[in-house]
Amino acid sequence: MKRVILATFCAIALTFPSDIAAKTKKVSKSAVKSGFEKINLNEVNEYDLKKIPGISSSKAKALIAYRDEKGKIKSLDDLKEISHETKSGKMSYDFATKKGAWSKSMKLLIDADIFTVSGGVGVVDQNALYKHLFPKPRDINSATVAELTALPGISKVNAQRIVDNRPFSSIDGLKDISYETKSGKTSYAFATAKGAWKKNINILIKSERFICAGSKKDSKKSAAVKESKTDDSGDEFDESDEPEEE
Repeated sequence: MKRVILATFCAIALTFPSDIAAKTKKVSKSAVKSGFEKINLNEVNEYDLKKIPGISSSKAKALIAYRDEKGKIKSLDDLKEISHETKSGKMSYDFATKKGAWSKSMKLLIDADIFTVSGGVGVVDQNALYKHLFPKPRDINSATVAELTALPGISKVNAQRIVDNRPFSSIDGLKDISYETKSGKTSYAFATAKGAWKKNINILIKSERFICAGSKKDSKKSAAVKESKTDDSGDEFDESDEPEEE
């Protein structure tokens, strides 16, 4: 009897790990094949939602609140129902216009087919996400304004600034691009006054979607820019001075 029990236990022990290994192998193979796993909007948390380009903290909170109130999101079109009342009393839709068209950032994500409402994962790998969204890296020395504007965090105005200041010898040359805001302060287009990359720019650089190639010449620098960097005020740009384009 003991031998029968022991044999049965060994059979279960051998079968169980092999099932797990088979499933793990299947998932890993799928992930390697696609290079990216879809984001499950019913599983992803607020922290990871904010890592997705075009989804701000307020949009992430709105999506979580909608999920808590309505339950699981059944289709991507459900996102068009997420709305809030603005300070002026108007109704604003977080992911689409009031006419039902996706916002620019959401259209980018929808077209790239990164979301799912069943299966998938809830964790966002930003490098994999950006490589999936932009298979072809953008070279700051040769990309067009339209190509640069397609990147998250780069408005048409800032894309034009890149073109106007070309050529660059390195990515760091972007930190020299500055302008005067309406309030008279000096702001940097791609970095803070202290020289740290802005959030989306940092992710683009880390994922190698933003590169500098094709030129070894020095980027254009003005004395005014150098002078402003030595300013002790340490004031960072208030983005309300010059709103980014959607």
